[in-house]
Amino acid sequence: MAVIKAQASGNWSATGTWSGGVVPTLNDTVYANSFTVALDQAIDLTGSAVDTSGSFIAGQIYMVVSLGTTNFALTANCIAPGTNAGTPVAITSAVGQIFQAVNAGTATTGTARRMGALLNYVNTPLTIATGGSFTLAANYNITGAYIQAGSANCLTVSAAASSTLAGCRATGSAFTLSTRAIAFSSSGTLTLNGIVAIGGRVAGTTAADGAHAIESTSAAGTVAFTNASTLTGGFASFALGLNNASTGAVTITSSTATGGQQGNALNNTSTGTITVTSSAVSGGTSSSSIYGIQNTSTGTITVNGSTVTGGSASSADGIRNASTGTITITSSTVTGGSGGSAFGLNNVSTGTITATSTTLTGGGGTTATGLNNLSTGTIVSTGDITATNSSNGLASASTSASVKVSGSLIGSANGTAAVYAIKFLIDPTPSIAKIRQAKNGSTTYSDFFTADNSLGQAAITDVRFGTVYASGALTGVAYIPSASSVAFGVPVDNTTGTATLTAANVRAALGMASANLDTQLSTISTKTSEVHAIHGLDLANALTVTPTSRTSGAITQAITGDGTTNTVVTRV
Repeated sequence: MAVIKAQASGNWSATGTWSGGVVPTLNDTVYANSFTVALDQAIDLTGSAVDTSGSFIAGQIYMVVSLGTTNFALTANCIAPGTNAGTPVAITSAVGQIFQAVNAGTATTGTARRMGALLNYVNTPLTIATGGSFTLAANYNITGAYIQAGSANCLTVSAAASSTLAGCRATGSAFTLSTRAIAFSSSGTLTLNGIVAIGGRVAGTTAADGAHAIESTSAAGTVAFTNASTLTGGFASFALGLNNASTGAVTITSSTATGGQQGNALNNTSTGTITVTSSAVSGGTSSSSIYGIQNTSTGTITVNGSTVTGGSASSADGIRNASTGTITITSSTVTGGSGGSAFGLNNVSTGTITATSTTLTGGGGTTATGLNNLSTGTIVSTGDITATNSSNGLASASTSASVKVSGSLIGSANGTAAVYAIKFLIDPTPSIAKIRQAKNGSTTYSDFFTADNSLGQAAITDVRFGTVYASGALTGVAYIPSASSVAFGVPVDNTTGTATLTAANVRAALGMASANLDTQLSTISTKTSEVHAIHGLDLANALTVTPTSRTSGAITQAITGDGTTNTVVTRV
């Protein structure tokens, strides 16, 4: 089977829950059909079967694989999923586009891959009712499902469930406000592994009634995006990729968050915490004032080792701190966008932004500042700040704001300042930093360096011990010997060595007090001859030995003792 609908409320594993008595599996598009289906097992709906136009299954969710001579942008055959409940919306005829088959698709040419799906919206041709839901209250995983809300939340994750959704897609509703593809209230962790989450198509008036792909109302649970997940705002106002509406946590790791056509990728609307690690966050691309992440209350956003960039639309900030919340960003890069006033970070109110070991760079758009401090908020930046010809790296408009920077300040070629502020402090003193200011407005600069820059200065190991140089920043540590301690003629300091080796030096080294070295050495030969004689080694004087004496030439030794227990030999 390919399209399956529930016929009663019950467990997923029960055949009685499903029309036809078949439990859904791979490739199947599943409709709640106004009933509540409880997931009591892990499910895998991954689609792999490829159908050719003319044999599409009505109601099935597909992804375009190949294009023929007639495109897929015909609402009589293919529509954006969920839009059949109102005015059908055509898809873009392109490989990778997702659509809902209206019929067999005889007027379309090409191929498409079936996608497993969890849906709860109406489908009149198939007599499928709107509403109902899929519930997950225990630790079961879902794989390969396209999940989209209709007139109610589609998948609810509650109780203490900790589950992983792998290779899934979550899409906000196409026609009903205040519904979510995934509604999370569990105290556990919802791990979204390689997921695609996109806000819906119906315009809301606030974050509370928007057509979000995912919403967390959990006070203690965690929604964790990982493994190249993508989080994108939707096609209509307040259609968010994710709305964090409580005190729970959201983590984004090795993933991307991008503002959509008209909806933010993520809103932190309460006191929850958002942690972004090794990921990319950027503002929207189509409509103005669409953000990658918006912190609208007192919540906390922490960014580590990531890139934050303004979007290509005007005022499309990468991250917007709209209230008194706190943003801490470390070892990251923050860049303004290509749209006008599309800031990388925008501190709108009295909140605090601390950027540590992070670079702030202006964007290509007019006044698309890397970090913009619009009000009296507090900014602390340790890292290089760089302007472009269009934008400052950091701008602060208020005289009451507290702005501290520490790092190189690199102005642009046309004279745009790295920091544009009524007042700011450089604290602490940066290390090995410089300030660059344009000279001729196009190609030349004047660079001003902190004293600890070497700038071709000699290494301290090459400078005489105690010598202070480089404007007092450096002190030499090299010990230079005196000329009298260096061999004659060898270069040392600003002269040559004067030391020579004399006989007195040698005698002193040998411990000989007499000035006549020959006298000291003359007795060595005599003593050597006597040693040879008393051992019988002198060929000219044989050694004669008696019980009482030993004689060799002029040397005589007396032998005394009893000859048994002791013998004494004495020269006479």
